[in-house]
Amino acid sequence: MSPALTDGQIALVLRGSGRIHPGDIAVYHSPVTGNLVVKRCILNSDAEPRIENGWLITPWGSWYLSGTQWERLGETQIENALFMVGDNQFKSFDSRDYGFVPRTSFIGRVLSWDD
Repeated sequence: MSPALTDGQIALVLRGSGRIHPGDIAVYHSPVTGNLVVKRCILNSDAEPRIENGWLITPWGSWYLSGTQWERLGETQIENALFMVGDNQFKSFDSRDYGFVPRTSFIGRVLSWDD
């Protein structure tokens, strides 16, 4: 989650997926590996993605989408799920690669972290 967070930092997490909204940083189980990951939520499953010239545009920033990622965005948009991305977008393995994450996979929202 660099640059907001770095490996080894301690974070305070509020348990429960119902409190996670776009713009929040959250902890969840990766749908690919099952490992805990920390990413930023940028879309709810009921939101209409805005894409301009290959970039996914949100109030929290813009994320580049390859052709495959662009196609996957629509294919994986399931009910009661969130689209999660890393702040280091060109090195992050995130929802652009594996799609929306079901709320059942979430541990909770990150409230604060040590500096």
